[in-house]
Amino acid sequence: MKQTIKYLAALVLMLCCFNAFMACSDDDDAGAPEITGVRITNPAYADSLFTASAPDSLIVIIGRNLGNAQRVYINDQQVWFNSVFNTDHSIIVKIPSEADGFELTAFNSELKDEIRVETRGGVATYAFKIKAPRPSISRLQASYPRQQGDVVNVYGLNLVDIQKAYITDIPAAQLDSTVWKEIGGNHVEVSAVQTVVKDHHLNTTTNAYETTSQVSFTMPDINFKEGAFVLECAGGTAYIPFSVLPGLPVILGVSNDMPQVGETLVITGRDFVQVESISYGDVTVSGDDLYVSESEDTISVKFSQKPSRGSATTLSVTTPGGTSSTPRFYDYTTLLTTFDGDAIDNGWSPNADYDDDDTPDGVYAHIYVPQEGQQWWGTMVFFRKDWEGGDGNVFPLPSYDVIPATASTDDVYFAANVLSHSDFNNGSYWGYLRLWLPNKTESGTDPVSGVNMYEYGFDWEDYDAQIGKFERPVLCDINGQAPTGVWYRHALPLSVFSKFAGKTYADVVADGIHQFRIQSTNQSTSRGKVDVSIDNVRIIYVPKK
Repeated sequence: MKQTIKYLAALVLMLCCFNAFMACSDDDDAGAPEITGVRITNPAYADSLFTASAPDSLIVIIGRNLGNAQRVYINDQQVWFNSVFNTDHSIIVKIPSEADGFELTAFNSELKDEIRVETRGGVATYAFKIKAPRPSISRLQASYPRQQGDVVNVYGLNLVDIQKAYITDIPAAQLDSTVWKEIGGNHVEVSAVQTVVKDHHLNTTTNAYETTSQVSFTMPDINFKEGAFVLECAGGTAYIPFSVLPGLPVILGVSNDMPQVGETLVITGRDFVQVESISYGDVTVSGDDLYVSESEDTISVKFSQKPSRGSATTLSVTTPGGTSSTPRFYDYTTLLTTFDGDAIDNGWSPNADYDDDDTPDGVYAHIYVPQEGQQWWGTMVFFRKDWEGGDGNVFPLPSYDVIPATASTDDVYFAANVLSHSDFNNGSYWGYLRLWLPNKTESGTDPVSGVNMYEYGFDWEDYDAQIGKFERPVLCDINGQAPTGVWYRHALPLSVFSKFAGKTYADVVADGIHQFRIQSTNQSTSRGKVDVSIDNVRIIYVPKK
């Protein structure tokens, strides 16, 4: 509201300037209305005319004989305007947002891209575009080598109101690193551009409309091997690398940096074309043992073999286009414990079970309570490095080569592999796993809530009604999800502990981790099952992209 008032105040000043240079008419019935242009309310663009704008923005309709405006329409939809600011030469209009029910011509072809003003003297129209959000392209999909006549599929967001589609011989990387108003180079226009998917929906996170899109085009005859595919839309220009032969694969993410043997590892990215192998450390998995999605942006593989200690800590994907790698994969130096004799159980009661069950990944911790009632001291996993004094009594942490000293604790995580069949996160059972992370000084004292103890941000909204809330799901992964029945990586940023909030990894190393305790707790009167397996407890670095 304050922003709108600021713009209106600036607009009144701007209109006064306009009227100083324009002949004003005292005659409200001077004749038929005419629209000569549209301005925006930003004073920096007071001398510029526009033929397009975005929803939810203020515009000024400029013209003659507009003083008696009775109705204003945009895209054939009547919009509100404030007659107080209406002059013979201007009308201030707020373009509604899609969330308010305003329709764009990109999604309703029966509407017109125009502004219409009705006055006592007649009707004036002006061609004007209300743009969909800015487009973006996530990937291309087609067979290789790409030849004239092949169909290429384009996936992205807001690929609507397409005005031009072409391939240029300028590489996308060059476009990324230069300032340009128009994309140059040798343009080869593509033909038969068709919309395959146009899923227009409200993004509940941003509270704005977006369009999940897929379009296709027919490959033209081009005389160069690589460059960029370009879509010019009303909402902006989007481009992506294009090549006739397979491009270098790109790894964007890995579901788990240290997966459990038997877990399905998922690698996301693009250009996973004719994948020959993936490799990590001293292990190579051939393409025949991988599943690559039809969209060529996901590789799934059953993780069946750990790399040897001391081998490389990168994961690589190899295709005919080359090999790409991502760091920090299965780095043994990140581990606090695997429960296979590399740390000491404090042995406090009630203690978790430590099972082997002939699993290929060795011993894991298991908290199992068929019906957990109300309690504040439940089954726990409570480990230290060893019983030695001095620095030997602190878990060794990854070196600064693995996690930079300056890394934010928002990007440094306490992580563990988890398999849960529990009643957590069901909205009625308010049990959780309490995590305590003390240094040497804190290890002999009671945990301090919020300082070195974390309970997933649990708090009661109404204890009598047994209604609570969590800051994040119990045992969530790095994306805030908590699947059941499968092994996955549970990850909590160290910044959830107030002693580490706003700090760096160097501060974590200086403070040290003396022990860790993961303990079942249930403050509620409801009962629920707790069945959690835990392995590969570690400290990892996942920088935000």
